[in-house]
Amino acid sequence: MEAAAQAVALVALLLTVPSARHAAAVCVLWGAAVALRVLRRGESTARRWLFAGIAGSSELLGAWLLLAAGRVVLLEAYTLPAAGLALAAGVVALRTRSGLTSWLALGPGLAAGLLPGLVSVLVAPEPQPWRRLLLGAAALGVVLAGATRRWQAPVLLGGATLALLALHELARGWDLLPRWVFLAVGGLALIALAATYERRRRDLVRLRAAVGRMG
Repeated sequence: MEAAAQAVALVALLLTVPSARHAAAVCVLWGAAVALRVLRRGESTARRWLFAGIAGSSELLGAWLLLAAGRVVLLEAYTLPAAGLALAAGVVALRTRSGLTSWLALGPGLAAGLLPGLVSVLVAPEPQPWRRLLLGAAALGVVLAGATRRWQAPVLLGGATLALLALHELARGWDLLPRWVFLAVGGLALIALAATYERRRRDLVRLRAAVGRMG
């Protein structure tokens, strides 16, 4: 039955090949359905990781198809509903089932919610100021929620999104500000790091231990 379900989804994807937008919608919905399959009771860890990989790959393919279409303005209209459904199911599973990690429960939903917008910001030639602002706010909220609940996946995925957005903003401002500004900020940061090296190293060890203890 599982093989038949995957085959039906593949047939649906092949039927939408002429339309990249419809194919992307199939990929997002397929990824969300497989992510829900991860939460089934009694599954082995290996099978959970297999389904999580299929779900993540499907979401990634959907994001690429949306970008390839070239005429999709609001990516989130396709991805956020499925991402919200997957995240809601993952939160319920984390609260009701012991031993389930946040990567398996929340990882596919977070990828579906954050990845398409992040790829659009990094790749598209348009500045997209509102998308950058809202994506940064959403990633910050994900990090804070994960830190409050001690869930590792939201903290790391949200933090990675924020880091890439910060690098993107730095690259955009490279030609807008004088070069000495970046050199001065970098020099001050290096001086501060050197002056408090031992303390920062201990903080890094504690941070790594805290993230490792998250579920």
